[in-house]
Amino acid sequence: MPELPEVEVVKLFLEQKLFHKTISKLEILNPKSFIGNPKLAEKQKIVKLSRVGKQLSIYLANELILLVHLKMTGQLIYQGHVLGHPTKESTLPMPAKSTRLIFTFTDNSKLYFNDQRKFGWVKLLTPSELKKSQINLGLDIFDPLFSPKYLFQQLQRSGRPVKAVLLDQHFFAGIGNIYANDALFLAGIHPQTSSNKITQKQAKSIHKFIIKIMKQSVLAGGSTARDHKYLRPDGTAGKNQFFFQVYERKGEPCLNCGTKIKYQKLAGRGTFFCPKCQLL
Repeated sequence: MPELPEVEVVKLFLEQKLFHKTISKLEILNPKSFIGNPKLAEKQKIVKLSRVGKQLSIYLANELILLVHLKMTGQLIYQGHVLGHPTKESTLPMPAKSTRLIFTFTDNSKLYFNDQRKFGWVKLLTPSELKKSQINLGLDIFDPLFSPKYLFQQLQRSGRPVKAVLLDQHFFAGIGNIYANDALFLAGIHPQTSSNKITQKQAKSIHKFIIKIMKQSVLAGGSTARDHKYLRPDGTAGKNQFFFQVYERKGEPCLNCGTKIKYQKLAGRGTFFCPKCQLL
């Protein structure tokens, strides 16, 4: 699944390509992939794009919003540019077998929403409906209100392992597995540490490194892991994987002390850490 930096890269690309374009036709090939009345999106100009966590919002001139979530296998394809998980179908003429929605613009360009497993969706919402749908999300990591104090207060609300809480979108919108692993390593905190045992000083350190590696990842075009499940819009791999601290480095030497990086499952997610630098 694309994480916050990858969705931010998608947003930045679409801002350049779709801003001020008008939707002339919206075709629904799979009813479960679209919630709302598609006719209300037609003849509407795109006036703004934004992102909260891993959700992308496309604002229309009639004040309605197209809320997009790619989930596990969703991808957007615009003029041959693949945004999301690449598949064999990505190189085929569109629409493909997994195409669920087709947005046609007045200049005849098209945006395809593909999704093999049909977990992703696009919802057409009013501003109040958008607010309600995101009310249970924590602050976005790039929100100005996401401060060390906010992070510390959220962590105190749970006794679960700190890594599990960092990944919980109800607490923080947008922290994914890659970035939780590496931020905890840089902060010198074991991922199994109880969340409510994190000190203010440690929370400040986690905050600093989350912001740092998230911004670094956006600048690097996102992360393309070994499974090659994410490509940038130009078809090339993101470069952030070359900055990984512990993620996907099981058995490799720690960049600080040389100890072999360990791997375990924690709350169902692959977890990487240095047993020497991150003591429990």
